[in-house]
Amino acid sequence: MQMLCLRNSDSRPTSWVWRCGWMLGLAWQLSAAASPAPSGLSGSAAVPASSFEVLQQQALQWAASSPAFQGKVLHVAPLDSRITVQSCQQNLQFDQPFPNQASVRVRCAQPMWQLFITLNQGSAPAVVTRQGPVAPALHKVLVSKELLKRGTVLTPAMFSEAEMPAAGMENQLIVDSKLLMNMELVRDLTPNTPLRTYDLKNAVLIKRGQEVQVTAGQGQGFVITMRAESLQDGGLGEQIRLKNSESGRSLTGIVTGPNAARLR
Repeated sequence: MQMLCLRNSDSRPTSWVWRCGWMLGLAWQLSAAASPAPSGLSGSAAVPASSFEVLQQQALQWAASSPAFQGKVLHVAPLDSRITVQSCQQNLQFDQPFPNQASVRVRCAQPMWQLFITLNQGSAPAVVTRQGPVAPALHKVLVSKELLKRGTVLTPAMFSEAEMPAAGMENQLIVDSKLLMNMELVRDLTPNTPLRTYDLKNAVLIKRGQEVQVTAGQGQGFVITMRAESLQDGGLGEQIRLKNSESGRSLTGIVTGPNAARLR
């Protein structure tokens, strides 16, 4: 920007210098205000990935190395809108506790939480805008017949089949009553509430201090049965420490059922 400072013949030198300097300063400020900001400062800062986006990325990375999902194009199904994914300070851990169900367990160690997601085949479906109300789809579910307390070891007789809407959690529902065997609730379940995968965990079938019926030699042409004391809790298929009730010898067994184990 150029600016011409005219000096009258009768102006004093000091007055002319002051006026001209003031006008040049004002012009510089107006020019700076009109100039665009440097390219490095313009625009909004990059938005950090949400907790759910981080979960999606790590879930697909895990699936790429998991034998059950290798070579498949997958996407994470939308979660129930009532579920909030917390930020995890460590890498998420993934596993499949229910091989016959299309669901994957996600666990965070800090802070401690877990939830279940579903990895569906194919690309994520596009959002389709519909005009007018659409009746929700009904899904077969297992609902509790009565109030079930946390820690209850489940049986199929405690549930009945029903059909109800299940938007956003279709793949988290348990519809096969056979999967209830040797499982227990991790929270209270009110009557007519659908049962979901994250409501369950492996039941404690043997508790510390209980007497356990231990067998050995199965499949080898003979069977030996003995009594032992459990030195720790254990669920189905878990390895526990035992003590022979007669000899006091330490043993290691695999839990096969309520108060039953086989020698390892």
